[in-house]
Amino acid sequence: MRCVLSETYDIVIIGGGSAGLIAADFVAQLETKVALVEKHRIGGDCTWTGCIPSKTLLKVANVAREIRTADRYGLAPFEPEIDLKKVMDHIRVVIDEIYKHETPEVLRANGIDVFIGSTRFLDSHTLSVGGTTIKSKNFVISTGAHPLAPPIMGLDEVNHLTYESI
Repeated sequence: MRCVLSETYDIVIIGGGSAGLIAADFVAQLETKVALVEKHRIGGDCTWTGCIPSKTLLKVANVAREIRTADRYGLAPFEPEIDLKKVMDHIRVVIDEIYKHETPEVLRANGIDVFIGSTRFLDSHTLSVGGTTIKSKNFVISTGAHPLAPPIMGLDEVNHLTYESI
């Protein structure tokens, strides 16, 4: 027989992306018993495939453009040599720098209980996450986004990219 743990919280936040992290941090500052439930990994799309990597890539592109157009500042412009592997390594470093402030261990140290795994409601006040039952009267559902290919004729026949696949 499997042992099922049960916890009761003042508020449970479902989704550990940027909105869920902000909500959990705010609630924890109120010294309220809070749980953050995330299906995959803390940080969500913003940290791993959206905001952070895309803005870092845009910064790299802007630096390359500035080098190409340096003559407008009285500097000698040149064509930068772009090493995509090094660019991607830089993006990973930036992601790691952000993530180190939002790991489950950091969140727990800040008074937020973290549960990772598929989640389902058992009733209006109870969730199941793995072998743990979580109870609360208050839930914030902050489950984020996912890419959606628009219904363009022929798009499904060509290799196209989304913010996750790039």
